[in-house]
Amino acid sequence: MAKILVIDDDQPIRTGIRDLLEVKGYTVFITDNGKDGIAFAQELSPDLIICDIMMPKIDGYDVLKTLKDDPATALIPFIFITSKSEMTDLRHGMGLGADDYIVKPFFANDLYQSIEARLNKQHLLTQQLIKTQKEELKKPGEKKSPQEHVFVMDGNQIQFIKIAGIECITAFSEYTNVYMDNGKKIVVRKFLKEWESFLPEQTFLRIHRSTIINLEFVVKIEKFFKRSYIVHLKNINQPFTISQRYTAKLKTYNLF
Repeated sequence: MAKILVIDDDQPIRTGIRDLLEVKGYTVFITDNGKDGIAFAQELSPDLIICDIMMPKIDGYDVLKTLKDDPATALIPFIFITSKSEMTDLRHGMGLGADDYIVKPFFANDLYQSIEARLNKQHLLTQQLIKTQKEELKKPGEKKSPQEHVFVMDGNQIQFIKIAGIECITAFSEYTNVYMDNGKKIVVRKFLKEWESFLPEQTFLRIHRSTIINLEFVVKIEKFFKRSYIVHLKNINQPFTISQRYTAKLKTYNLF
């Protein structure tokens, strides 16, 4: 079931929404301020966010703007729930990227319908994204233009990540772990060969059958065993093994 984050400084409203949503089977996280709300959104990657507008220090508008400016959270559906009902307030919220606007007091069914509509729309967007990516991969021999960002599916959540911020990708079965330069790890259902089809060859290199690294983050390379090496990356404590098969190609980058 979907994960929903509720941000509201009014305790009865906050817990009341949580109770209403848990009855429907949603996993609900709550917080009483915008600062923690932003941190939770970035850490939890919820499927949807419900947020009050009038809050001390960081109001709902600033929460929305901050999350929309972050590629990792920009596509999370966002619903304002507030007592502000002026048309100028509604337009301002929608202009910042809000998906819906529920005015207090409200009926439970109004909340349910808004959430279901946003989640259904997100599901359709996800399916279209997957379809588009599969169609792109099926085009043989077509040279892909460089990309700065890529959409990925982290569980059932779409992530919009910066390619230059990918430090390393490791494979396990049909999934890959994507390690970002901000310390975040994203699990994606994608083979390494699919990643290689669009990652820029100048900076990304496979060093093992299950590992691709971003050469921009290489700190040092050390001899490990016989003719094999290990590579240390800037923001990852554990070094990665460079198999003999890929050592010769890596040497052409003058990193040894």
